[in-house]
Amino acid sequence: MVDDLAASTHAIGELMLEVAPAYLSDTDAADVLATLCDAIGEDLEHGLAARRYAMSGDRRALHGTVL
Repeated sequence: MVDDLAASTHAIGELMLEVAPAYLSDTDAADVLATLCDAIGEDLEHGLAARRYAMSGDRRALHGTVL
């Protein structure tokens, strides 16, 4: 179950990276992603965590927000 959640979160993170590329800081990405997260019903903090997870592949990026 945790693996499935991590896989779907990674997919969301990849979407977040398409909209807010990795070179943007979390602060700058939050400005860009707020509208997207609202449109898909995702909490902004979860969206940012998913973005960090997609960049790093490290599940610790999800600790306290998604997992």
